[in-house]
Amino acid sequence: METTEGLLAKVNDIESKLPRFESSINNLRKENEMLRIELNKINENLQDIMALYEVVSNQINPFIGVSKITATSLEKLERLETEYKRLKKTVEELTNDLIILGSLYLNQLNIDLDKIIEEVLEEEVIKLVSEEDKHDSENNK
Repeated sequence: METTEGLLAKVNDIESKLPRFESSINNLRKENEMLRIELNKINENLQDIMALYEVVSNQINPFIGVSKITATSLEKLERLETEYKRLKKTVEELTNDLIILGSLYLNQLNIDLDKIIEEVLEEEVIKLVSEEDKHDSENNK
């Protein structure tokens, strides 16, 4: 009987402690869930930081592959360069066309452009020489 009474006492003791165990287990579950939520937040923040790090390092570090931003910039630059070359060629063609048209027009009117340029240059040289002479004569007074 003593063993039965001892067993009953132990069962009663365990039954009295059971609500505390349940309460402790519930508290541990709540803490565990809070820790899980915090770990998820930390994980998300870490992923954001790593994404930011990749963006910055791809733009700065020349040893890392070309980033999407850099690739887009290079594509734009190549398009601009192609457009620049096309426009330059067009301007050169227009300049040549103007020279040809100007020459035809001057030939039709029997205008000697070289002679006109020579006369204008002679006039300018004469003006410069006369101004220098005038300046020298004023300084000698």
